[in-house]
Amino acid sequence: MRDHAGAGSGREPADLAGAPPGRGVLEGAFHLLDVLAAAEEGAGLSELARDAGLPKATTYRLLRQLAALGAVQRHGQRYFVGRRLARLADAWQPDPRLQAAAREPVRLLSALTTTVAFLTVLEEDRVRVVTATRGDITEVPPVLPGSELAEATAAGRVLLMHRPDDDDAPAGFTPAEWRRSRTSFRRSGAIAVDHQDVLPGICCVAVPVRRPDGEVVASVSALTIRPAVPAGLSELVLRASREITRNLGRIDARSAE
Repeated sequence: MRDHAGAGSGREPADLAGAPPGRGVLEGAFHLLDVLAAAEEGAGLSELARDAGLPKATTYRLLRQLAALGAVQRHGQRYFVGRRLARLADAWQPDPRLQAAAREPVRLLSALTTTVAFLTVLEEDRVRVVTATRGDITEVPPVLPGSELAEATAAGRVLLMHRPDDDDAPAGFTPAEWRRSRTSFRRSGAIAVDHQDVLPGICCVAVPVRRPDGEVVASVSALTIRPAVPAGLSELVLRASREITRNLGRIDARSAE
């Protein structure tokens, strides 16, 4: 098969060959969308084919099919993530059990400390907010469920520290910065603290949230508009984390009945 873009062989890439009918095409399409989503200024056919490791003919065919579904849009010779896919991304939903377990502890943490309190999870390499409470604090923009935070925040560092491959520096960190972050995190007893490191005048404390079996599933944070972390804030964030773990245990127990 040969398309008008000049691609030649028409053979499927090795990682799609031999897949069950339909599955290989879906895997190729999602892989292509991952590559396209990382191209903030869009990408041309040749660039996408190279970065995705796919033949140009396959890439062109997938792009046409994705464009017909509204998942990809084309402007001139460049392709972009389509509006339909963007709407689906905005409709991201967290684990409802985690959301239910965290809602009241996060609200209470914000009320007791006069901070912006929130729970985050790691979705692939994205730090996403599950639930948040800001009380009467209006000096910072709202932290909304589904929104993304930078990896360098305390919440992001807590989650990234518990990846299976935490020895490898994630995006946004040099190897030296990541080694320093890991050392500081372990010395602090698994507490990450921002001392105006991300934004001037803002400090933040974050700790991991574990399931009853010990698996880290989230981080809970308290953000304060002060030049230094208030005394006792870390302990209150730890208390909120423990309460979320207990709530998860209760929810799991009710589900098992």
